[in-house]
Amino acid sequence: MSPRPLVFALLLIAACRAPSVPPVVPLTPPPPGAEVWVDGARGASGDGSRERPFRTLAEGLVVRPAPTVHVARGLYAGPFVLPAGTRLVGEGEGTVLYVEGREPVLRMEVGARLERLALQGGGWAVETDGTLELEGVAFSGQREGAVRMIGGRLVAKGARFEASLSETVGVSVEGPGSVDVRESTFVGPWRRGVRMQGAAEVVLEGVRFQDAVMALDQEGGRARLRRVTVEAGRGPGLLVTDGTLEIDEAQVIGHEYGLASHGARLDVRGFTSVRAERAGMGLTRSTGRLEDIHVRQSGSFGALQFVDSDLEVRDFRLDDVDGYGVAATKGKLRARDGSITRLRSKEGFTGDGLHLRGVVADVESVEVRDAPGVGVLAAQGAEVTLRDVTLVRCQQAGLEAESLARVSATGLEVRDTKGVALAVLRDGEVWVDVLTASGLAEGLVWAECEGTAQVHLGRLRTEDRRGLTASCVTAR
Repeated sequence: MSPRPLVFALLLIAACRAPSVPPVVPLTPPPPGAEVWVDGARGASGDGSRERPFRTLAEGLVVRPAPTVHVARGLYAGPFVLPAGTRLVGEGEGTVLYVEGREPVLRMEVGARLERLALQGGGWAVETDGTLELEGVAFSGQREGAVRMIGGRLVAKGARFEASLSETVGVSVEGPGSVDVRESTFVGPWRRGVRMQGAAEVVLEGVRFQDAVMALDQEGGRARLRRVTVEAGRGPGLLVTDGTLEIDEAQVIGHEYGLASHGARLDVRGFTSVRAERAGMGLTRSTGRLEDIHVRQSGSFGALQFVDSDLEVRDFRLDDVDGYGVAATKGKLRARDGSITRLRSKEGFTGDGLHLRGVVADVESVEVRDAPGVGVLAAQGAEVTLRDVTLVRCQQAGLEAESLARVSATGLEVRDTKGVALAVLRDGEVWVDVLTASGLAEGLVWAECEGTAQVHLGRLRTEDRRGLTASCVTAR
C-alpha cells in the first residue's frame, strides 16, 4: 500500500477527534471620538455604552479604553492609571474617586483631562510628568498634597483645593514644569498653596487662598500673579527666593509679611497688604519695580522693609503702620509719588516715615504725615536726595541726619512739629535749597556741630530763625 493514502487517512482521523476551536477575533479599538460610560450604582456591568454602562471605572479604563470616559455620581475606589489622552468627565463633586492609603488616586501616561470630579484621599491625589488639564475638579483629604507635577504642564480652571491636614501642598511643580491655574480656590491649612522649584513657571489668575500658611513658595523660576487674594494665614503670604515674580493686582490680608523675598527680581503693579504681623513687604537683596503699593495696619517692622536691595517704588500709600513707613538699609532706593500717614510706635523709639541707613536714596513727591518719630532719618553713611518732600506733624523732627549721612534737598516743607525742622547730629551733613517751615515748637535747626556736621540752607521761606547761629550752619 502506498504511504501517501495511509498518511491522509491518519490526518483525517485526527481531525475528526480534535475539539472545535472558534477563530480568534482581534479587539477593534474604539473609533476617534468614541465614549464610554461608567455607573457604579448599576447592579451588573454592561458593555460601556450609555444604555449599558460599566459598573467600575477600571473597566472603562482597561476593558474598553476610549478618549472620553463619563463617570456617574458615586464612590469609585482607586488607585487608577489613566491611558494617554484620556478625558475623564464626572457629574460634579458627587463623582468621587478616592484612595484610602498613601498611593496617588490617579497616575497618568503622557497627558489627561479631568472635568467635574472630586478626588479624595491618597498621599498625592495626582502625580504626573505629562500634561494635565483640570476643569471643575475638587481635591480634599490628601496626606501630602493635591497635584505633584514632576515636570510636565498643569492647566486648571475652576478647581477647588481643600486641605484637611497641615504640612501639605496644594500644587507642587518641580523642575522645568509649568502651572497655569485660573479662577480657582485654595482653602484650609496648606503649608504651601503652590510650591515651585527650579526652572518652573507658574501663572495664577483669579485665584484665592484662605488659611494657607503660605500661598506661594517660589524657589527660582518665574511666577506671574493677576487678581490674586491671600488671607488668614500665618507665614509670608508670598515668598520668593532667587526667582522672578510679576504681580498685577494682588491682595494679602493678615500673614507675617504680605510679600517676602530674597535674591528676587520683582515687577509689581498693584499690591495691597492689610494687617501684616511684621511688614507689608520684607525684601532682601532683591531688585525691580514696585508700583501702586498700598499697606495698611502693618506690624512693628513697618510697611516696607528693604535690605541691600535695588528698588524703584512708585505711587505708594502707607497708612496706619507701626515702626516705619519705609525702612531701607544699604542698596539703592528710588521713591516717587507716595504718602506715609498715621505712623505708630509701640516700641517707643521708632515711628519714622523714611528710615534710611547706608542706602543711596532718591525721593521725590512724597509726603509724611503724623509720625511720632522723624519724617526722614538718614544715618550710617546714607546718601539721600529729596525733591518736593513734605513733612507734617513729625513729632521729633522733620529731617534728621547723623553718622556720616549726607542729605541734599530741594523744595522741602516742614510743618507743625513738636521738635525742629532740621536736626543734624555728629558727622551729619544737610544741604537744603527752598526750605518752607512753619509751626515749629523748638525752632528751625538743631545742630550738634561735632565731627564733620554741617548745614547749608538757601532760599528760606520761614519766619522762624532759631538755630541759624550755630557754628556749623550757613544760611543765605
